[in-house]
Amino acid sequence: MSASVRQVSSLFKIGRWAALGAGLSYGYVHARSLKKDADVRHIEQEYERKVALIEEARKKFAESKATPDNSSGAKFNFDDPNFDADKWAKHLESKFK
Repeated sequence: MSASVRQVSSLFKIGRWAALGAGLSYGYVHARSLKKDADVRHIEQEYERKVALIEEARKKFAESKATPDNSSGAKFNFDDPNFDADKWAKHLESKFK
């Protein structure tokens, strides 16, 4: 009892190979587009991280410049109509002694 071998159509064989080739081509193109999108996303995230670091550094720099250098913490507003020049002079004297 020998099993009979069935002949497969040439068109069917070609169709299978064409489908395989099309699937491989689609997979390659799709993977390449996904990688490109991932790379763009990574670059954008890296840029946003650097911008956030720069903003943080700017805030810290502004805070360090905003703190008064004098130890007494006295601030004088020269544009204030109630400005006391004697108080300012005493402050300068105490600062430079």
